[in-house]
Amino acid sequence: MSTPTSTQHRSTVWVYLSSAALSMLGNSIAGIVWPWLVLERTGNPAAAGIVAAAIAVPSLIFAYFGGNLVDTLGRKPVSIFSDIISGLSVIAVIVVDMIFGLGMAWFIIIGILGAVGDIPGMSARAALVGDVSATSGKTVAQISGWNQALSGVSFLAGPALAGILMTTLPIEQVLWITAGCSLAAAAFTAALRLTPSASRIPADEGEETIAEQAPEEDPYKGLKGWKLALSYPIMRLLALDSLLAMALVMPYLMVLLPAHFQGINQPGLYGASMSAFAVGMMATSIIAGRLATYPRWAWVIGMIFYTLGFGLMGALGTPWAAIAGMAVSGLGGGVMNPLQTVLVTETVPEQIRGRSFSVFMAISQIAGPVGLVATSMVLAFATIYQVAVVLAGLWAVCAIYLIIRGLQLLPVRSAESLAGTADKAEAPEA
Repeated sequence: MSTPTSTQHRSTVWVYLSSAALSMLGNSIAGIVWPWLVLERTGNPAAAGIVAAAIAVPSLIFAYFGGNLVDTLGRKPVSIFSDIISGLSVIAVIVVDMIFGLGMAWFIIIGILGAVGDIPGMSARAALVGDVSATSGKTVAQISGWNQALSGVSFLAGPALAGILMTTLPIEQVLWITAGCSLAAAAFTAALRLTPSASRIPADEGEETIAEQAPEEDPYKGLKGWKLALSYPIMRLLALDSLLAMALVMPYLMVLLPAHFQGINQPGLYGASMSAFAVGMMATSIIAGRLATYPRWAWVIGMIFYTLGFGLMGALGTPWAAIAGMAVSGLGGGVMNPLQTVLVTETVPEQIRGRSFSVFMAISQIAGPVGLVATSMVLAFATIYQVAVVLAGLWAVCAIYLIIRGLQLLPVRSAESLAGTADKAEAPEA
């Protein structure tokens, strides 16, 4: 017979996933509406890139301060406030356009305001997985897998929904819908009923509780929290993987892929390639929860998918190869993203979990632009097809090192799966 507590615990997961789905859907729609609106209001094809570049540096700062806020104010409050700020930033677009008219300066100001919400919010939502797991009894790997599946659905459905809405409704109404998604996500997060996390972290010698490792007064203010997070070899491995992946993938997605399909006048195939990535993520997210409980195998499988995907994407001149490469890369993302959540949750102290996830937010703000700048310089001397081959080759070399290092550092079984096995072994027979 189901007790009220067990019902509440089951509902915790659904409330969290509903909040995550609404937030991701809103961001996915905004990712299509925003550059379209910038181009429509400014008439400058380069305006969207200029606005994105202007927001990059403030976003890096928000990643730093946001991680500290997540750990000092709490993961749930920061997640709520972040979604509210994101929603209000979209409403600000509507209001400013009505009163003053949107120009480049306003897009940059409002874009920075939106980053204040988006950057800390992503770290807070990822860090919340441990609390949802502790409350619901579901494993971090399971929740991360379901979350990854929703991410794939949002990535697939969001752009299509945005296109339909922009075709049938005035863009102001589409913006209201986008803001509504963020505000609804905040409401769902506010409805979460969480118990304090009881997770433990592994130590070099035996095991140590979080309370023993990090005292209540939080001595990890400023850069100390990030330094502590990066003192763990597994965190450094994940950070290096994110750095290399972002630096090599962003040029492909933002420059090479659209340039090729625009050159052959096939926008439909360009859309199909992006959809293929989402489908790949959704496919592996079905088993990601189980696979992430075997970190060493999940790491190797994810790296193999990424390498095969990059190899196919290197054949950019062949459309089917590029599309297949995106799909295979999506398979890798469906494995690696939940694995990252599991490893961070089990590796670092709970008191710096928000700052640990914010490390990856900061990396994304640095590595992507660096890769784009480097690619732009190389394209002065090479074709997009030559650059695609070079990127695939560079990733293959990096992947070999990452696989070897992962085999050295990662456990065969995750801590929570081992704990679950031990609990079953100790349970008295009925």
